[in-house]
Amino acid sequence: MGGTSEASTGTEPRPERGTAHLWSAGTTAAGAAFMFVLLRLMAVTHYDWRTAFGLADAIDFGDAVTVVVGTFLGAERITLWLMAFLVPLTAAGHLRHLREGNRSPGSLLVVVALAVVFASAVLSFSAWPALAAALAWFAFLVLVDLRSGPVRRFFHRLVARVGILALAAVLLGAAVVDEVWVPEERIELGDEVVRAHVVQNGSQFLTVLTADTREKRILLSREVTSRTEVD
Repeated sequence: MGGTSEASTGTEPRPERGTAHLWSAGTTAAGAAFMFVLLRLMAVTHYDWRTAFGLADAIDFGDAVTVVVGTFLGAERITLWLMAFLVPLTAAGHLRHLREGNRSPGSLLVVVALAVVFASAVLSFSAWPALAAALAWFAFLVLVDLRSGPVRRFFHRLVARVGILALAAVLLGAAVVDEVWVPEERIELGDEVVRAHVVQNGSQFLTVLTADTREKRILLSREVTSRTEVD
């Protein structure tokens, strides 16, 4: 009689914080993936609405990972310098957590994976200036973290928002990089030669985006006599 229950007070149980955070993270990820693919469609068609609309039916919006990877592998120089900024920032943030006694194997794996990809890009393109800039940036961040003051507090805020910074950089890259996520090909159709990006490879037709004019074309597979990737 004297006890208070949820039924008697009319209150509903609150959802667990973990579930709310997972829902929020999932919604953010889905929204970011949708916006990324949408921005890629607009950027590769040079913001021609009709062409982007015509190309949309050839894109699998559920395959955003392929579009992301293809975009940033294709835009190698922009990706290289973006990683030269983010990798040292991530690594310096991990060292800061270690000094505070917060060991995070997951964070270490992320740092190692990013460093491996960055090293691969440096070796592939002989991008020694980018490597030198990344090492100098990392040394600066470590020195800042060892000294007290407003710059150190700014560094801590920057590290705390590295995920948001990375997401913003990815969406900005999606909006401004017009490199298509698939390689350019030289396609021979009898007497005609088309230089285009094949965005959909069907059994009876190819959906392509022309390299020069960025127009959508549908080519019959039986008419294609040769396909060669352009270096």
